[in-house]
Formats: sequence, C-alpha cells, structure tokens
Amino acid sequence: MGLKPVLKGILTYVPGLGAFVTKRTGGADSARYCYSVWLRHLVMAQQHGLAAQPRVIAELGPGDSLGIGLAALLSGAESYYALDIVDYANTQANLVIFHELVDLFLRKEPIPDEQEFPALRPLLESYEFPRQILTDERLVQSLNSNRIQLIAEALTGTGDSKKKPIEGPRFAGIQIHYIVPWYDDRVIRAQSVDMIFSQAVLEHVDNLTQTYQSLHRWLKADGFMSHQIDFGCHGLAKKWNGHWAYSDLAWKMIRGKRSYLLNRCPYSVHKRQLAQCGFDIVAEVKTFDDSGLARAHLNSRFQAMSDDDLRTRTVHILATKAGFSRLSADP
Repeated sequence: MGLKPVLKGILTYVPGLGAFVTKRTGGADSARYCYSVWLRHLVMAQQHGLAAQPRVIAELGPGDSLGIGLAALLSGAESYYALDIVDYANTQANLVIFHELVDLFLRKEPIPDEQEFPALRPLLESYEFPRQILTDERLVQSLNSNRIQLIAEALTGTGDSKKKPIEGPRFAGIQIHYIVPWYDDRVIRAQSVDMIFSQAVLEHVDNLTQTYQSLHRWLKADGFMSHQIDFGCHGLAKKWNGHWAYSDLAWKMIRGKRSYLLNRCPYSVHKRQLAQCGFDIVAEVKTFDDSGLARAHLNSRFQAMSDDDLRTRTVHILATKAGFSRLSADP
C-alpha cells in the first residue's frame, strides 16, 4: 500500500490543512481544454443520431470553471445549469476563459487533439472544426455581439434574464445557474433539460442511484446524456487500477474528510444503474488498458469483476430515456 495517499488522507483531518491537501479538479481552467471537451461531446452526439443543437443543458461537476458550459452557450444553448458539490468557480477566471472561447469559435479553431491533451477522451476520427454542426448560419446567430454580451452579463450576474431582449426573441433568456451543492433533484424543473453531460465526474459520485434518478427526472422525453467516465486510480496508486487493490479500511484512510474521491465502481455498475433508472444506452465507446494489476492482486470484493470491467479504463456513454425513438441527427 502506498503511504503517500494514506498520509494525504490523514492530513485532511488536521484543521487548516484540508484545502491544502485537496487538489483542484484540473483541466477546466484552460479555454482550449473546455473548447475541446464540449466539441467532442457535440460531435459524438451528432455521429450517433442525437440532437446536436440542445437549448437547455446541464453539466454535472464543472469543476475549476464553467468553461465547458460557456462553450455550449456560444454554440447556441440558451440555458446552462452547472451542478457541483464544491464551489470551485471564480467569476473573473471564468470571464477570461469566456473571452478566449469567443476567439476560438470566431476563428473556427480545430478541436485540440491528443497531441495537446493526450489523456482527453473520447478520441475523434477528425479534429477539424465541426462545420456540419456549427454551420456559418448557426454561428452568425450564436456569436452575435449582443448575444455574447448577454452571456457575459449572465456570467457576472449583472444581466436580467427577464428583461426585454436586446435584439429580438433569439437573444432572450440567456441563463446561467451555478448550483452548489446540488443534492436536491428539485433544483431543476422535471423534464426541462435537452442535454446532460459530464467529463470525468461520475467516477467520483458516491450515490449513483440518486444521481441517475435525478438526471432521469430532469431530462426531457427526447433529451439525451453524454458522459465520459474515467475508471483509473487518478494518481492514487502506481498502476492505473491500483485503487481496486486497497482494502476498505485503507481506502477510508485515503479518502479522509474529502467531500469526494472515487466510488471505485467499474463500468458494469454504471450500466446496471442506468438501466434500472430508466435509460437506454445509445452508444458506449471504451478504451482498454491491459497494463494494470492482475485480478489476483485486487481486493477480494473486486476480484469477481468481469474481464471487460478489469480492462475498461474509460468509457464514453450516450444515453436516452428508455423507449425514446431517436430522430435523425440535426442537419
């Protein structure tokens, strides 16, 4: 057992050291990272016949910034719910990222690929700017200077979403809702969200049943979800799957008083929970890694996992409510 993760967990119990030990989420404080993540989710949705022009979106666990949601607003979304359990976001930092995102979209910058972000998933067949989704006509509307100003006002809290639109109804209703903590599913009206997404977040959620039930409640009948899940140890062991080797007592010590860490659930648990909570999986794109610990070296309660679970390091899931008949992708 590695001593460093245990020591860090113990230090969280020491008054004044908890914030020092707990790392920020990473990645989302870069405009190019946020731009790449959002466009990957958008491209994956379009490729699998899901609506690539969501108006109301919700992000689970935005982390260090609201940049991914801001990228969605610049793509045409009108309302963004950012749901977290720890308040990481900073308005001034978000404004910097926002203006950098505006520039990326105006230049139709190619999607930053694995050369720039080698660990970022999902991988795409092409990293060209998705002109088939973000057409010139769509960008003229979504990047209108008045609309950009409305988004900035919503971000800083200086705007009023109920005021008369500046220039016609298409600029009305830009809303940003940053909800921390979000535990109560009543924070969003039932069946009101077109798209729910997350990036390397669901592996940290302790109560998956409650979370998936909430997502199902919020999603419209014809809405969809897009989630990238990372089953790796997040630096808590030498091998990528080393977190499955720790005993329950050791894991409790490693977690310490942190608000979250890892739930240690393999993919099959998420898949079962999705089905039980009323979702159909439209697509699952996995990455496999055979370099981890062998089954015999895992904690006894993880040794019975399937070969597929044992090798699955990441998965990108697209899901709809059960029984929804998918329409063709947006033109």
